[in-house]
Amino acid sequence: MKRFLLFGLIFISMMISQSNFAEASDRRAAFIRSDGLWLKEGELERKLVEGSDLNHPKFSSNGTYISYIARKGKELWVYNRVTRLKRKVFEGDVSLARWSPTESKLAWKSGSVLNVIDLTRPASSFQNVILGTGNYSWTPDGRGFVVSSSANLEPDGWSPVRLFYVPVNANGDLKKVQNITTLPKMSDTFFAIGTTEFKWGMDDQWFAFIACPTASLSADSNTLMVVSLDGSKTRMIGNMLDQPNWFHWSPNTKQLGYIKGIGRLTSENKRLTVWNPKSGNEINLGYTGYADGDFTWLNDEKIIVSRQIEWGYGVPQEKRSKPFLVSVKVKDGSAKRITNPASGEADVYPKTLPGEQLTWIRTNTQSAKVMVKEGSDAPERLWINNLRTPQDCSGWSCMLDIYEAR
Repeated sequence: MKRFLLFGLIFISMMISQSNFAEASDRRAAFIRSDGLWLKEGELERKLVEGSDLNHPKFSSNGTYISYIARKGKELWVYNRVTRLKRKVFEGDVSLARWSPTESKLAWKSGSVLNVIDLTRPASSFQNVILGTGNYSWTPDGRGFVVSSSANLEPDGWSPVRLFYVPVNANGDLKKVQNITTLPKMSDTFFAIGTTEFKWGMDDQWFAFIACPTASLSADSNTLMVVSLDGSKTRMIGNMLDQPNWFHWSPNTKQLGYIKGIGRLTSENKRLTVWNPKSGNEINLGYTGYADGDFTWLNDEKIIVSRQIEWGYGVPQEKRSKPFLVSVKVKDGSAKRITNPASGEADVYPKTLPGEQLTWIRTNTQSAKVMVKEGSDAPERLWINNLRTPQDCSGWSCMLDIYEAR
């Protein structure tokens, strides 16, 4: 009997180990080190492209391609993970490279021109979609884009920002462009000259974005907004910093989380907040004396947020706290600390993977590494070492992309 019990325990242990290995092997990251672009698949990693000035790695929706920018924003390249071949798809000013959510099509901006290329056609060249683009995002069906204009300074003040739907095959034809809505004009309560990217929620019937004023004002406050797909409804949700990683729809897309608060210090007056589109009510999930930052929805009931003890300009450098990760229940705001970085280290940029695996970046500003947990209560371990820090670009997304992360 004891022998059968022992064999049973060994079998269960093997099944758990194999399950954990399968989950680990599914993890895939494209990332930048000081010597080039690297790929991590499970526990195996290899260098893909040599270079000291590469950034913004991005997986295509099926994980076959990885786009990246080289030569200080002057070249756009694509690496094929299957053939292990790379291809330069554009030379010139490059920004905001984004893959279609449904196909192997890559869009990007050059100046105010929105371009697109189909990577499944090896001999094809890129196409101009439309001129006058401020910011943009693909629509969930991959058939087009939501595009914002940039405001212009006119004799009577700034012109309003307009939002458009542009089909992917517009080819510069203005007759194919549809107006969605126009944001309010400059007033004492609202001012915007542009937007961030657009994020889809409420079963893809609404999109959220940050409306941004001029740079000096934007450093202190911007407006989080949601607009219905047909443009008939526009709502201002709250004020926040211009941080695209600070607003996310829940996995079921029924709630919108964001970091509420004004003031350019990320360490002061920043509160994790959840807004309910149906009721219009919001829940403050912050904690007195602490400031919140990067976050990810672990599931519809829990959020993982990077949190730190608040500090202002008057606090000496050596006494300023560093962020750690906290699991917060949406229902009642109760929180549990789940990481303990060493002195001088910060835990930031959490991401959720399928199966509620959790990754995040641990950094001391001079160096960085990617950590992983199989679940919020599981032990942490190192996954990627020697990640380059974003010194010449904005945010960790220009150094790291994790496939299927949210």
